[in-house]
Amino acid sequence: MAEQQRSSPALSAEATDSRTLLERLQQSADVLDQLSVTRAPGLPEGAQVTLRQEAEALREMRGELGLLLKSWSLLTDTSQKLLNLPPDELEAGVRAALEVLGRQIDAQRGYVNLLSDDGEHLSDSYEWCAHGMQPHGLATHRGRSVVDFRWSLDELRAGRMVTVTDAAKLPLEATEERRLCALLSIRSYINAPLLLAGRLIGWMGFDAMDQPREWKPEERHLMRLTGHVLVNAVERKRRDAQLLQEKEREQRAQSLGILAAGLAHEINNPLAYTAGNLEYLRERLPGPNEPTDEECRQVLDEALEGTLRIQRIVADLKALSATSAEAMEPVDLKAVTESTLRMAANQLRHRAQVVRDYDTVVPRVRGTATKLGQVLLNLVLNAAHAIPDGHASQHRITVALRAEADEVRLSISDTGCGIAADVMPRIFDPLFTTRRSGEGMGMGLAICRDIISALGGRIGVSSEPGQGTTVEVFLPRAEHDAFVAPLPRVGPPSLGRRVLVVDDEPRVLDLMRRLLRGHELVTVANGREALAHLGQDRAFDVILCDLMMPELTGMDVYHSVRDTWPGLHDRIVFISGGAFTPETKRFLQEVRNPVLAKPFEAQHLRDMVMTVGSARLD
Repeated sequence: MAEQQRSSPALSAEATDSRTLLERLQQSADVLDQLSVTRAPGLPEGAQVTLRQEAEALREMRGELGLLLKSWSLLTDTSQKLLNLPPDELEAGVRAALEVLGRQIDAQRGYVNLLSDDGEHLSDSYEWCAHGMQPHGLATHRGRSVVDFRWSLDELRAGRMVTVTDAAKLPLEATEERRLCALLSIRSYINAPLLLAGRLIGWMGFDAMDQPREWKPEERHLMRLTGHVLVNAVERKRRDAQLLQEKEREQRAQSLGILAAGLAHEINNPLAYTAGNLEYLRERLPGPNEPTDEECRQVLDEALEGTLRIQRIVADLKALSATSAEAMEPVDLKAVTESTLRMAANQLRHRAQVVRDYDTVVPRVRGTATKLGQVLLNLVLNAAHAIPDGHASQHRITVALRAEADEVRLSISDTGCGIAADVMPRIFDPLFTTRRSGEGMGMGLAICRDIISALGGRIGVSSEPGQGTTVEVFLPRAEHDAFVAPLPRVGPPSLGRRVLVVDDEPRVLDLMRRLLRGHELVTVANGREALAHLGQDRAFDVILCDLMMPELTGMDVYHSVRDTWPGLHDRIVFISGGAFTPETKRFLQEVRNPVLAKPFEAQHLRDMVMTVGSARLD
């Protein structure tokens, strides 16, 4: 009755019309029966038999029509309870649908069990009980194995219903089913398979607790109809969950991009003056033919190499937020590998012995030394972290380079802990990590995969828990193998320009004074000071302006200069540690002014100062 009260007026009217039609069919059959018993005047001989046959046909028609109407009513009611619900309310909808069907077929308990993807465990369970009945507590069984119910599962996977009229007469092979029925006082039960594209995803069942009973054909028919609706609802929930996961991954990737670009910007500021000062010191040292402390020069060279590697890491962080077109070139992968192993030597030597296994001739590959160096560093450090510290003599990290048909294969194998099977599908997900807090952000393999894919290669991982892991990277060969690495440009400071430098980082201003000695420099610490100074003095050949500053940004300075002193804005060179906001990216695409990316080479800075602004502005 409560279900009828919740029905819409239209459905109530249809139900009333259906009952009226069934009553009229029954009345017609009764009238024909009466006529067949009482012979009316003028009624031909044998007409009574015909009347009785017609009455029986009407009753059969009434029964079939009643079953169709009952099926339609059940299907409509069940669909309303399941298909219009949001995914997080599916459990309540399944219970409501079980109650409708359970009352219809006079069962004492109903349940829906859904299987895991491998078909061997329960992933979800829902249950309904008639008034006064105790539930099985199936919700606590989620995650449990169903391997012991082989007899029932074989029937269900074949698409057949499991119809048990008397649980005491179950076949011998249904050992677990018999035990469970005795434990739960189940006298009879029926299970209907839930199939999706021919695959068993679960089953729906009903129990009779008082006595053995037959399950009528119309009851099995109603169960199959309800099962189809349940499968559609479960599949819709799965699709909605997948869409939600995709949206979450997309939002996480966007957030990761903003985080990476912001982090790159923050790193680039100290990196700029660190690398610049080191380069300045190297320039001031005596030449190679003059007496000097060779160890001091070596320390400076190694420090510069370290800052270059940091610069490459930052470039990869920036690549997460915006894809930049970097010129491809033939890369000596063996040289990049050796450089990487030298850089990581301190972390490797306490964990494993490094074994090099290179082909005699390793062709150059298509890519960039920057990108490939970052991939190698990530993979080598991952291998090191998989090995416990302090047992270097017992472990190996093998780095192999092999020339293949059109590719070069780089493989890095370790004898570490390996990767668990349930973790393997997620190893390339951004921000996924199995390390302890503070030991990694989970971006390494995601960055490696993106870099390798962008270079036209591919990456794969194989692992055995407790035995170790092997990562294989396949890179396309370079079309032209000849390549000469450019020598670092080291030259004397250029002279004769008047330069305004605007930057909120004091050490960057100090670096500018050192690197641009011989030029006339004026330095200010923010955008407001810059505009105030330009209001009094605009005779500058070049304005070096930081792009991201508090209060007034470089964009604000540009717009004010352009609007107040037209023409002077063409002399602005932006200094940027990374444009990580959409507004900043659009701005740099629209303006024609050059951008000096932090950290910058000394000679690049000097060249920029000499080429921007052909004459002083009076």
